Amino acid sequence: MTTSASIALRTSARTATALASLALVLAVAGCASNGTTYGNTTGAPGIGVYVIQNTAATSTSPASASILEFSTSATGTATPISTIANPGVSSLAFLAVDGTGNLYTSTTTTTTATPSTSATSILEYPMGSQNNAQPTRSIPFNTTTGLTGINGLAVDAAGNIFATGFGSGVSVFTATATGSVAPSRSIPIGTQGVDVTTLEAPYADAVDASGNLYVANEYSPDIGAPAPTAPIVVFAPAATGSVAPTRTLSGALTTLAFRSPAGIATDTAGNLYVTNNASSGSSILIFSPTANGNTPPLRDITGSNTQLGCLGGIALDTEGYLYVVSTPTCGSTATPSVLKFSTTGDGNIAPAATFTSTTWTSTDPTFSIAVY
Repeated sequence: MTTSASIALRTSARTATALASLALVLAVAGCASNGTTYGNTTGAPGIGVYVIQNTAATSTSPASASILEFSTSATGTATPISTIANPGVSSLAFLAVDGTGNLYTSTTTTTTATPSTSATSILEYPMGSQNNAQPTRSIPFNTTTGLTGINGLAVDAAGNIFATGFGSGVSVFTATATGSVAPSRSIPIGTQGVDVTTLEAPYADAVDASGNLYVANEYSPDIGAPAPTAPIVVFAPAATGSVAPTRTLSGALTTLAFRSPAGIATDTAGNLYVTNNASSGSSILIFSPTANGNTPPLRDITGSNTQLGCLGGIALDTEGYLYVVSTPTCGSTATPSVLKFSTTGDGNIAPAATFTSTTWTSTDPTFSIAVY
C-alpha cells in the first residue's frame, strides 16, 4: 500500500492555521555516524514509522526539532531506531515519503544574524538519513515559489510535491524541482462569487497511485473566499488552474464536517483513509475509490476499544496496517501515541499495537506521521 498524508497531515503514495514558523532538527538515537560532525550521513534503517518531536525553548536551551524513526513493530514505551538532527532549527511540521523512501518535511531555520531572520522551506532527505544529514533539495518560501506558509504536504511515488496553503490553494512542484522555482502547476482557492475549485482554506492532502489529488477543506469566512461545498474534494490527475473537482465528499452519511478530517491517506487500490475528529467522537473512516457525494464509508473504526483520542496524521505500510497519531484530547499536552490498526478493521476494535516514547513528548501541531 502507498501512503499520502496531510494534517493535518499529511504523507505520500507510500506514506491548522498557516504554519509559517516551522523548523527542522532531526536527531538520531542509537545509530552509528560516518565519523563526521556534520554532513549527509546515511545508514538509518530504511523501513520505519517517522514522527516529529518539537522541543520548546527554555531559559538555557533554544527551541529545537527532530524527526524520530521507530520500528514498524514498536509497542509499549519504544526507543527510536534513528533520528536526524540539524543545528539551528527550532520547529517543524508535516512529513511525507515518496516511493523510494525519501523523506520530506517543512522547516524554519533561525539565523544568528542581527536582527535574526528565518527562512522556511520544504526539504527532502534521502532514504536512510540520520544524524546531521543535509537535504538533497530545498524549496524555500518566497515570491517565486509562491509559498508563504503551508497547511498540508503530500508527495507522490515519483517525488512530486503537493503543498496546500490557505492563501495559495495547491502548489505542485516536480520531482526534480529545487531552489527558488515556480510550481509546475497550481489549483487556486475559490474567489467570491466564482467558487470553481471549491477550495476555500485547504489543508490536509493526499495523492493516490493514479494521480488523483484529495484535499480537505476548512471553512474560514474571515479570509474572504466563498464557503466551500465539501469537506473533501478530489481533483483529476494533472488538474491545474481554476478547475472543478471530479468528486466531492459531503453530507450526513459521510460523517465529515469542515475541519473534522485531520489527516488523509490512500492505498494502492485507491481507497481513502480519513482521521476524523467529529463532535460525536473520533474515528478512522475508509471510503471506496469511487465514493462521491453523500456516501457512507465502507468501514468506520470508532468506539471505546479503539483508544482513539484527538487524531492527526495517518499513514499506511505495505503489510496491511495503518498508523495514526493520537493524544487524549485536542489541545492536550500529554505525550502523543501511535495507534496501529489493520487496514481491513471495522467498528469498535482494539489497536493491533500502540507505542509512545520518553523521547517523543511534543509532536508538531499537525500530529504528522509517515511510514515507509
